[in-house]
Amino acid sequence: MTAPLISQPTRHRRICDVHLVLIRDDHVLLTLRKGGYAAGLWQVPSGHLEHDEPTDTGSVREGWEEIGVRVDDNQLDFAHFIDHRAPGEEPRLGVFYRARTWQGEPYNAEPAKCGGLDWFPLTAIPHHTVPYHAAALGHIAEGRMRSKFGWDPDPTP
Repeated sequence: MTAPLISQPTRHRRICDVHLVLIRDDHVLLTLRKGGYAAGLWQVPSGHLEHDEPTDTGSVREGWEEIGVRVDDNQLDFAHFIDHRAPGEEPRLGVFYRARTWQGEPYNAEPAKCGGLDWFPLTAIPHHTVPYHAAALGHIAEGRMRSKFGWDPDPTP
């Protein structure tokens, strides 16, 4: 007798966003998005995780590509995980790493994509910041390691 076929659900795959958090004197470095998604909003240096790339390596790569700093992945601390979604878009996972140290002074290494960068108090993030980045930074400031954002109802306080 053969076993009945059981329908297996399709595995869901999500895009993973990686973020590099630099904090100096209680101020966090943000970059200003230019063109495309969230143009005119501040954000943590970030991007999509690439194929066969660990999240810490992706965060280090984004730091080099966007703000020209070198970070040894041994100098990263896991800061936050956020399960987020924007209206009309597929859900994503966001991983934030904080660099304890870095080499080089941050600068705008992608002027076609970035309108500038600045340091802001971690406890006073600008209102015009990518919403899930602002939420994650608020959680980081309060020491929370994980959160959700954009789910209905939104459980983020």
